[in-house]
Amino acid sequence: MDDINSDKIPNYTHYIILPLKLVGCWDWYKNPEKEYQIIINNGYYALVLFVLMNLQWSLTVNLYTEWTTIMDNLEKLADSLPLLVSLAIIIHLASNKKKMYELVDFMNNNFKYHSARGLTNMTMRESYTTAKKFGYVYTACTLFSITVYVCMPLLSYAWTKQPLQYWVYVDVSSVSDFVIVFIRQCVGQIFVGLAVGQLGVFFASNAILICGQLDLLCCSLRNARYTALLQNDVHHRDIVADHGDIVNDEKHSYVYNKAVLQDSDYHYDEKMKPTLSRTDFDIYDAEFDVATITAYRECAKMSQVILQYKRDFELLVSPLLVLRVVQVTLYLCTLLYAASLKFDMVTVEYLAAVALDIYIYCYYGNQIIIQADRVTCAAYQSAWPAAGARARGLLLRVLAAHCPRRPVAVRAGGFLTMDLHTFVVIIKTSFSYYTLLVNVNEK
Repeated sequence: MDDINSDKIPNYTHYIILPLKLVGCWDWYKNPEKEYQIIINNGYYALVLFVLMNLQWSLTVNLYTEWTTIMDNLEKLADSLPLLVSLAIIIHLASNKKKMYELVDFMNNNFKYHSARGLTNMTMRESYTTAKKFGYVYTACTLFSITVYVCMPLLSYAWTKQPLQYWVYVDVSSVSDFVIVFIRQCVGQIFVGLAVGQLGVFFASNAILICGQLDLLCCSLRNARYTALLQNDVHHRDIVADHGDIVNDEKHSYVYNKAVLQDSDYHYDEKMKPTLSRTDFDIYDAEFDVATITAYRECAKMSQVILQYKRDFELLVSPLLVLRVVQVTLYLCTLLYAASLKFDMVTVEYLAAVALDIYIYCYYGNQIIIQADRVTCAAYQSAWPAAGARARGLLLRVLAAHCPRRPVAVRAGGFLTMDLHTFVVIIKTSFSYYTLLVNVNEK
């Protein structure tokens, strides 16, 4: 359990910066002041695009020179999908670097680390830790997948002596030329894997941190009246004695962070000064209404920050989510077809990796929907019967912000909700296309 009085984390997403730099989506020098820094930023970005475009060009030429029928070249066509998608991801994110920088800065400057000081308190430590661990583990899995893709043809060559030209899509005869082409292929696959994989890390880590901030909002909202009591110097111990059953309302109410029945030195991220405590209080007393209104107003501001960040984040990744959904649907279809014709471990590993990749988007998108829905429950459990009319009016505004006609969710293209239902639809659609290919081939 984390310390509720720990210091605020200065950067919630520092762990994604290096992989994004490696694929040219993040400048090596964020604010270049000297000419060589600008040259390095632009030169490295050009190198990444050159390698990926060169791979795509080699594959296109190979398809043109050896084309027979669509069904015979289906596997090569499928190989072009990750290349095209990775190019689109890199170009889109690199073209929107300023928006990405602003998004990260907005999170670091506006996301609260501590909840409002209440009967129960929490921090963002656990959601940050979860997002960081996911980033490291998923990046490691991506690199492992790339290694398997690169090494399996070599192992196959060592075992069967099958030529490797089919894998690099270039006719080379000399050893030196083959080494150069092989290195290009390996570097290109690293760029492809990291570009596609880091989009998933970027999406999932942001979704986890949004859920963590929603956890803080629910905790602060549920404790609004108790926050008012504490602001009026009522001792935390005395409130616990009368209203400690709040922990029953909080069971299974948070996704990543955990609330503790312990006094905090912080009200949001402002450290509180010790004051004299009073022991006599009546939770229904009107003297606490002004502080309750302030507590609800602070919750409303926090809600606005979360919703604004969610909108900006969705605008940035929405076009790429559409591309990923279409690409994964077609890619799963072709991989299933390839596996049915010729079973090999590379295809099976890729099939599992692609299915897991799109599941990440849908699962963490679903987490946002679940936790956003819990805000209304937290508002209902906020001891609102003890508050005055004005405080209840503010509470209704918070409820209205989280009870839209459409749920709070990240949508691909602004219309396709990223949730578990979408994942099922993608799998079903891919299998439908696969059966269509099988029927066409049989005829």
